[in-house]
Amino acid sequence: MNTQIGTRLGLAAGLLALAVGYSPMTLAQSDLGGGSAKPDEKSDEWIFTLGGGVGTMPDYEGGDDYAAVPIPVARAQKGHRFAELFGLHATSNILNSPNWRLGPSYNFREGYNDDIDNDRVESLTDRGSSHELGAKGGYEFHLKDDRSIEVAFEVLADVSSGHEGFLFTPSVDFGTPMGKEWELGIGAEVTYASGDYMSHYFSINREDSLNSGLDNFDADADFKSAALNAKLGYAVTKKWHLIAIGEYKRMLGDAEDSPVVDDEGSENQLFGGMVVTYSW
Repeated sequence: MNTQIGTRLGLAAGLLALAVGYSPMTLAQSDLGGGSAKPDEKSDEWIFTLGGGVGTMPDYEGGDDYAAVPIPVARAQKGHRFAELFGLHATSNILNSPNWRLGPSYNFREGYNDDIDNDRVESLTDRGSSHELGAKGGYEFHLKDDRSIEVAFEVLADVSSGHEGFLFTPSVDFGTPMGKEWELGIGAEVTYASGDYMSHYFSINREDSLNSGLDNFDADADFKSAALNAKLGYAVTKKWHLIAIGEYKRMLGDAEDSPVVDDEGSENQLFGGMVVTYSW
């Protein structure tokens, strides 16, 4: 995989599911074009979805140079159980419940200092890639007129000697139909990162300082970011769907104060993209 593309895919998945790092808001079954029927009305049938799109985002977490990123999408669902891939972030639900959600999750997070535009950040010692495993769970409240609120959390930990840390992301999402073909979703999340994660991506040691000219900095465990996100889905047909997505993320704590953000990047992070899906 091209390192630059892998980096940005890992960060992106990190958005729409907006889950950790760049974590993309979790797309509902109807957003991914899972058909017009609700899952419990077709509990004995599989629904499959494939799609893709393109987005734009910073070329490293906390950076202020933007680049295009591809967004692959895949989903398989039977009843309320599902497995979903968005970018390089995979989530699932093993509970056949209309309300409760729980399942394993996976994220690939590429090291960010290869082929980025900022020469000083690129000169830092390697921030290696990580395979992250964990779980996501939550509860969905069904409101009147097909509106819903989902309160969820995700925990991911490195299992590949990359950053060797973990992240915890609670989130809340609201979804509502807007006429027959349109659906709107808005959400918010905050991410806590362990000391190992923060040190890997945001600390500047003596060698880094000599190579880059950036000040020494020791990043500790902290809430590293908070985000607001939105998605707007349009049903072109019963099988084809278009989804516009966007997120504003604010870097926090030691992540915001790190020289890679405070001096060389921006605490304000934006993501935007468009995805098309086909279901059968």
